[in-house]
Amino acid sequence: MSDSKRHITGYARLTPPLARMVLGAIPLVALLGAIVTFSPLRSSNLDLSRTEAGDIPLYKAEAERIHNGQGYYEAAAAELTGRGYPTRSVFNWRMPLPIWLIGKMPALALGKALLAGLAITLMLLAFEATAREEECLCRRSADAGRSANTDRGFIMARPAACVLLLTGPLLPMFLDDLFYLPVLWSGVLIALSICAYGISRPGLAVALGLAALFCRELALPYCVLCAATAWRDRRRGELAAWFVGLAAWFAFFGLHWWLVNGLISPDARAHSHGWIQFGGAGFVISIAQMSAYLLLAPQWVTALFLTAALVGLAGWNTPLGMRVGLTVCLYLAAFAAVGQSFNQYWGALIAPLLCFGVVRFPASIRELLHAAYPASFHATQTTA
Repeated sequence: MSDSKRHITGYARLTPPLARMVLGAIPLVALLGAIVTFSPLRSSNLDLSRTEAGDIPLYKAEAERIHNGQGYYEAAAAELTGRGYPTRSVFNWRMPLPIWLIGKMPALALGKALLAGLAITLMLLAFEATAREEECLCRRSADAGRSANTDRGFIMARPAACVLLLTGPLLPMFLDDLFYLPVLWSGVLIALSICAYGISRPGLAVALGLAALFCRELALPYCVLCAATAWRDRRRGELAAWFVGLAAWFAFFGLHWWLVNGLISPDARAHSHGWIQFGGAGFVISIAQMSAYLLLAPQWVTALFLTAALVGLAGWNTPLGMRVGLTVCLYLAAFAAVGQSFNQYWGALIAPLLCFGVVRFPASIRELLHAAYPASFHATQTTA
């Protein structure tokens, strides 16, 4: 194994006994995750028969009303109450974007084209960001006098694999009327923001992150994480941009809250259960399933996929890798406690990011083996 591929992971610092423990824990965690998918802890919304017609027809009807001249809140109130949705909590009322934007377009189908365009842009940016990192790492290895494979096709292999995997979570953006779901917009914008950081465009990254937040309030943890990272690294300009953007969003959300409160009737229905459910591993695995390919496979496959992604992210020791890893871990920790089974689609927020981790899995395993059995690897390289 060449040094150019070894130093991209964070496992090199492990002692041999600790590396062996990690290697032993990986299949155990994967097995436990698979067992959860066959146990009463399993969580999935794919088999549930819902009494409502569904969120997509709701958002489509709101967009059609806006397209025909109604205001967003008038349209939302009419559709939510008419379809029997719980409306007592403000959090049951989506913020205007992107439904308002779709409704204002000359044709509603243009919303689908716009989201599909963002998905294609994400694949291109993901390739560029990861390819730049691969070239940089190989250059550093060469400068340090290490052996490094600088073949262009070899360097581009991992970015190409990442793009191929991304087609799974991004495929729904091209299908039917799924483009009406605000969480899809927010998820692709978060991934675009991270990739913008990967190509050294922090201004664009801030703008995309804030756009994700204005689409769904669920993007707030990501934005706060980015602001905290800017503060830690003393990037004052970026921190100021995040501060101004977050202040604008809180003002916007405050206005949204005030307008919605004026529309909630005294007899409005609330959810029978709160958002704090502590779904744990079952819900987290269902969240990770939000890929067109994983949805077609048994859920235990998702447990293996999630384990591979986490192992890959844990060893991805670069600024881009740490940003992806921290974002994924933040959301998985939150989803372990917050969310009901029908919120499985929240996984669209991180589904693209898991693909970045999976393509790093082979390198992480190689590094763990090298750390666990250094003498064997040294003997192999000496013989070669």
